[in-house]
Amino acid sequence: MMVPERLCSAGPITGGMKACLDVAMHYANRRKAFGRPIRKFQAVSFMVADSITTLDAARALVYAAARLADSGGDPRRLVSEAKKVGTEAAWKVINNAMQIMGGIGYTSVYPIERFLRDCRLAMIWTGTNEVMNLLIQHEYYKELRERSIELRDVEEDAITPDDAEKVYG
Repeated sequence: MMVPERLCSAGPITGGMKACLDVAMHYANRRKAFGRPIRKFQAVSFMVADSITTLDAARALVYAAARLADSGGDPRRLVSEAKKVGTEAAWKVINNAMQIMGGIGYTSVYPIERFLRDCRLAMIWTGTNEVMNLLIQHEYYKELRERSIELRDVEEDAITPDDAEKVYG
């Protein structure tokens, strides 16, 4: 049951992230400082570029997790990654939006402050992001054990493979 719940945290938060970024971009296009729109300033344009890239990366991971869940595969690791990365990406983008907008972004005049609260909740419900870390590494170790027969041992590719230095507990 946690897989769909976590997807329902990861998916909508990317939509909120996009909406928040759109509000900030419209604001940056209208708001002027020193006679020109603030979007023309490098600091603002870099925050926008970072936010767009972060949004696209998070969205791609959420889509990949949803596709895996729909296909009937085991999506636990990917869904946990999507929830963790999606909510942390949203936190970054929403904070960038608030920074672009300045003090007005912190008020209820724009919905940025509401997005920030919603995002913070998404980071802790259906399992905190720290719990997602536990699930991600646990599932990956499980996958590694299951695939170990199929994989080539790349440790043997070391230039100077000295078994005396390797630790085998």
